[in-house]
Amino acid sequence: MTRNRARITALTAVGVALLVVSAAILGSHYFGHGRVGAQLSSALPPHLSPSPTVVPTTSPAVPAKPRVVPAAARKVVKDRPGVPVRLIVAGHQVKTAVSADRLNADGSLFVPPDPRAVSWASQDVGPGSSYGTTILVGHVNKAGVAGVFSDLADYKVGQIITMVLADGRTLRYAVAAPPIDVKKDELGPRRQELFDQSHSYAAPGRPLSGRLLLLSCGGLFDNRTGHYESNIFVYALPV
Repeated sequence: MTRNRARITALTAVGVALLVVSAAILGSHYFGHGRVGAQLSSALPPHLSPSPTVVPTTSPAVPAKPRVVPAAARKVVKDRPGVPVRLIVAGHQVKTAVSADRLNADGSLFVPPDPRAVSWASQDVGPGSSYGTTILVGHVNKAGVAGVFSDLADYKVGQIITMVLADGRTLRYAVAAPPIDVKKDELGPRRQELFDQSHSYAAPGRPLSGRLLLLSCGGLFDNRTGHYESNIFVYALPV
């Protein structure tokens, strides 16, 4: 009897261990591809941070020194903001409708109920603007269904993002920096940097313009709160 009890105890322990492993695997699948253990920076590169643009100057008499050039002194793309109605990211199987939505009553960004839909924060600048940040929000997952931005943490620099506007125009953007992971308790202090609506941006050799932001949840899933610990930010610039 003692031997049988010991055997049952051992089998029970193995079963529990397998359940824990299975839960971890399922959690990784349902709560976002490439997020558990992903090593993402939380810092924005200089060309995507709202700060003065610096270019070098040269002189035969003195060493080269940086000089601040106001946005007005550089070539700026023509300001023609529009209303986005469709988002396409071919490399990530994204081809979905975009709705225009105002902020929630508490000032937070609206997230569409459909896990495969995308919401544009309509109180901020639209795509085609020469300044500011066009913000598109989507789910990483919902109720076990993979969201439109389920693999946002895997986007690569140079990835092409296409947006169709209500007036018939098609705008193309390229991911300008690796995805960044920002803890949710850091969003408030970094609001101006992350969601800036007043500065212009540019990749090297390109005119100043507004930037595009794709935003979703990320990091580890906290079962106690029912929320992710972070947000994933992917910034892109016009091409």
